Amino acid sequence: MKKLPIGIQSFSELIEGGYLYIDKTAYIYDLISQGKYYFLARPRRFGKSLLLSTIKEIFQGNKKLFDGFAITEKNYSWEKYPVILFSFAGIPHSTPELLEQGIVRELGRIAQTYNITINKSLQVGQILQDIVLALAEKNKVVLLIDEYDYPIVQHAHESELAKQLREVVKNFYGVIKDLDQSLKFVILTGVSKFAKTSIFSGLNNLRDLTLSQQAGLILGYTEKEITSNFKDYIVQATDTLQTTERELTSNLEMWYNGYSFSRDTTERVYNPFSVLNFFADLDFKNYWFESGTPTFLINLIKAKSYPVIDFEKLYVAEIEMSILDIESISLKALLFQTGYLTIKKYDQDAEVYELSYPNKEVEKSLSSRVFESLTSTSIGSLYRTVSLLYQAFVQQDMKKVSNLLTGLFATIPYSIQIPLERYYQTVFYLIFKVLGANIIVEEQTNIGRIDAVLQTPDSVFIIEFKINASPADAIKQIEQKRYFEKYSDADKQIVLVGIAFDTNIRNVSGVEAQQL
Repeated sequence: MKKLPIGIQSFSELIEGGYLYIDKTAYIYDLISQGKYYFLARPRRFGKSLLLSTIKEIFQGNKKLFDGFAITEKNYSWEKYPVILFSFAGIPHSTPELLEQGIVRELGRIAQTYNITINKSLQVGQILQDIVLALAEKNKVVLLIDEYDYPIVQHAHESELAKQLREVVKNFYGVIKDLDQSLKFVILTGVSKFAKTSIFSGLNNLRDLTLSQQAGLILGYTEKEITSNFKDYIVQATDTLQTTERELTSNLEMWYNGYSFSRDTTERVYNPFSVLNFFADLDFKNYWFESGTPTFLINLIKAKSYPVIDFEKLYVAEIEMSILDIESISLKALLFQTGYLTIKKYDQDAEVYELSYPNKEVEKSLSSRVFESLTSTSIGSLYRTVSLLYQAFVQQDMKKVSNLLTGLFATIPYSIQIPLERYYQTVFYLIFKVLGANIIVEEQTNIGRIDAVLQTPDSVFIIEFKINASPADAIKQIEQKRYFEKYSDADKQIVLVGIAFDTNIRNVSGVEAQQL
């Protein structure tokens, strides 16, 4: 079996080191043969750096690295071009001064590889311009910029610092358009898509591939790519885990598939980082999420009063989710661009996208992280309590449900509780999301919204929350609005549950249940 390329971002190292490569060169050929200026946003660890490294080797004419891959069957010339591959990922960015100094050092390193002398006292844009013009004396230049937004995104929750960093990178990007005659090909990649006017200034000729069907499968693994490239690993996994191939691939799909980056959602892609790590460890767990959840995202969710319930089904206009603005960052846009929500479908008439969690890994992990932030309580310390709570519902033991909920809310610091029904509803929802239980909140019926519906193997619990009222009042509302009718054909026991909260004691004041 070829080695798994976990963490390998260099195409030449990958091929020469005997690592597995999922052939994306047909998509790359289409890009380089059909256009010149591109922009692509994708979540972290989705293969952007490897993509640029692959493009670099193609333009440097290293045909021997591509034996057996799709591009060798195309009519490509393999002409050699000078390539500038610049990444912002490793450059210090805590202050504008450090960022500028880091850019100058990286440009100096690139210039040295081509025996070019630069004037380090110039602005970063002028230095880039001088390097391109010097290289263009031999042939047109290929410019590949990785993690173009990294310094800004890392400080998205600190708007003043983000603005200062933006001015540094604007100077860097601002010279690119005027270099058109010297450039063969340009692509910028990153996690987010900021407004062109705020980052790129005059560089308005980039073709945005972020939501393009042409680039929908260029990163991530398709179902076909997994079954054809990981055959030996699948056999190994089924033997080790003592399961069938069908069950294994079904679990892979549930945990790591589900991403869509265009209006065409017929074929989705798997998270490549998680798939590779699964085949290395042979354990279904959170790989991508745990490799680095940005603190600023959790802070932004907190600042927006935890609208996590809405993440199940979020409707967003295209312009709203494809552009970020430092002065007013959209949570919806950020969640999509960073990979925590993905496209489920597109309504062409309304020109609206429906977003939701891509898979179990993200759904469970994000719920856990938000729960920790919302309650200041570790998921690990509460997991047993949460499991017991679910079992209490399975057994329809409402006294135990009440005791466990009371104990759970008692652990939440008084200072961070919000005396609103939405807060208690959100905590309740996250408890069961952490477990991966079948729970729906604010489900619409013909005459209202059900606060929560929890399904166990044998029962459907129709749940209503009340603030400073009785649980009996909550059950009465369920009966009056006949919320249960939607589940009359479920072939399960229907149980009406009223849960009351008292804002004075900041806790549960009563739980009652009634079977239909």
